[in-house]
Amino acid sequence: MEPTKRLEELNNEALEKLEEYMKTKGEATAEHHEKVGAAKDKWQAAWNEFLETLMVLEKLEI
Repeated sequence: MEPTKRLEELNNEALEKLEEYMKTKGEATAEHHEKVGAAKDKWQAAWNEFLETLMVLEKLEI
């Protein structure tokens, strides 16, 4: 499962860089916080679906 571990590290790194980027842009409005929160939720949902797909492929040994 080494590739999966590396993908998890990349996902965490991307989220950390997003947080750093947001800090450089100053204070966001409540509307922007909602949009960023919704985008993070979508990102995590897509990430989870991607991992589930990888597990299925691993079980199928593809």
